[in-house]
Amino acid sequence: MRVGVRAPLAAALAAGLTIAAGVAHAAARPSEAALLARYAPLLLLHPQERFAPAPVAPFLAGSDLLARAPDGTWAPQPGPLPTSGALGSFRLDVRGCSPAAALDAVDCYSALAGRPTAYAAVHRRSGRIVLQYWFFYPYNLWSPIVPPSGQFWQSHEGDWEEVSVLLDARLRPVVIAGSRHCAGVRRDWSQAPRRGTRPLVYVSLGSHANGFRPGTATVDPKCWPKEGVAVYRAYNVAMLDHAGAGRTIDPKLVRVTSVAPSWMRFPGTWGEDQYIGFPDVVLRFGAGPIGPAFQDDWRDPLEMLTWPRG
Repeated sequence: MRVGVRAPLAAALAAGLTIAAGVAHAAARPSEAALLARYAPLLLLHPQERFAPAPVAPFLAGSDLLARAPDGTWAPQPGPLPTSGALGSFRLDVRGCSPAAALDAVDCYSALAGRPTAYAAVHRRSGRIVLQYWFFYPYNLWSPIVPPSGQFWQSHEGDWEEVSVLLDARLRPVVIAGSRHCAGVRRDWSQAPRRGTRPLVYVSLGSHANGFRPGTATVDPKCWPKEGVAVYRAYNVAMLDHAGAGRTIDPKLVRVTSVAPSWMRFPGTWGEDQYIGFPDVVLRFGAGPIGPAFQDDWRDPLEMLTWPRG
């Protein structure tokens, strides 16, 4: 009689232990929010940097919406912010500020700051996870010279940059990458500077290019018109980024997807035309940046693996 009772009891206990182990295993697997918080970058700004990554709300509130007319000109467009249409058919233009003013525009754009923010997203590809952290800066003013030169510079409104952390199938970080100019730079996780589980990312002065060490880095000229590169060479001025350990920024994380918040679907540029300045001349330099969901590294998060090591 006892044997007959003990066998079912043992089976029941074994089943219960199996179920409990499964629950414990599931509970031990961190959520996406926990992963994003665990590996969120800490940003080290250059000591002379005026802009930290900002929330987009002040920029949107301080900008006019423009639509491209058939003749290529831009005309005011009533709101709300469009969430469909041809890419580049709309643009934002900050009221009362112009990137053509270079250094003289810094105070104007600094009024659009807010609590430092990172817009975070999770992408799943081929059994791996890419954690993306997007940073928005109201103003990009790059100069190869420190302090920034009024003679050699490049500027635009609405700068979008990002840092990605690649996790393997066991949720272990293996690679970190950061955007810079044309593409980006990557490092094996084991070689990345960190504070605990959180990577330390050096943000270059003005351009907000991301990297993993202080000092200077040569700007890839392929993002520039050949005429601009020729001017730098003629003046014998090296095209450099400058990174250094100034303020440490721990941005607030805000989750985004390709469709939410609604501004993620805005098919326009985050600012008017870009400008480049040389001694005695200022030139237009293409359209402003597009939003995260329209960029190549959002559409293909594993693109980070093609970026050079640095």
